[in-house]
Amino acid sequence: MAQRVLDTNRLIAIWNGRLQPRSRLGRVNSVSTAVEAAQRWLRNFPNDAIITPVRLEMLGGVLNRDHLIWTEAFLNEFDLMDDGKVLLEDWREAERLARRVPSIFRPRGALDCLIRAICLRLHAELYTDDTGMP
Repeated sequence: MAQRVLDTNRLIAIWNGRLQPRSRLGRVNSVSTAVEAAQRWLRNFPNDAIITPVRLEMLGGVLNRDHLIWTEAFLNEFDLMDDGKVLLEDWREAERLARRVPSIFRPRGALDCLIRAICLRLHAELYTDDTGMP
């Protein structure tokens, strides 16, 4: 069972080949390289998964029809830990997190708050590079 959720910035790093050790794969530029990048990552980290808001962020960043097809192939290799279910309690917790104003000004993104809320509900670790994550 998955125990760690990959944030969008980690997925993008995998996509771009920055997190793949000794990979000749490079950047994703086809369905086959998209699937291979995800599978290679999951061979090393089989307990990693994604959740719905992360999937939405990735899909929202596509640039064209080919990129959408490659992104869907890439994302489909990862388990969707929340089964596509974003609960009312997740939204309430996300709002609570958004209302927590840090002592140093740092905006909190709505999807980041929702990602954190779902991870809390699922008792999952979030693997992120985002220093502004609540």
